[in-house]
Amino acid sequence: MQHIHWPAILQFDQDDELMYLPNYQDWLSFICANQYTVCTQDKLIDSTGHVYHIQKHLPLDPSIDANVTELPQLIKLDQNMNVLQMLPIVRQFGQFQGHCCSAKIIFTTIEQGIATVAELEQLY
Repeated sequence: MQHIHWPAILQFDQDDELMYLPNYQDWLSFICANQYTVCTQDKLIDSTGHVYHIQKHLPLDPSIDANVTELPQLIKLDQNMNVLQMLPIVRQFGQFQGHCCSAKIIFTTIEQGIATVAELEQLY
């Protein structure tokens, strides 16, 4: 697995929802429970701005027990997220959460943007 800098957020494809993930254990808990519902277009953004996509494994050989599966892996993409790219994502999430002043959300680092997501999750 790649070296992910926690905390991180999970950005769901074609959805305004974001999920705050404070550490690797929370990622494991989430992916174990949701491995069949995440899609490869969902992205994990770590606190340094590295972006990862979720790579699902192909079904195992049918002759092997069908209950055995491998968890999806996080694969680092070449492009990183910067603050100007993250700002509208977090603002849209604030609006999704019902925050009345989401246009006023501001931060200057990726870490602050991720902390903002955590705060918005707790508020609403």
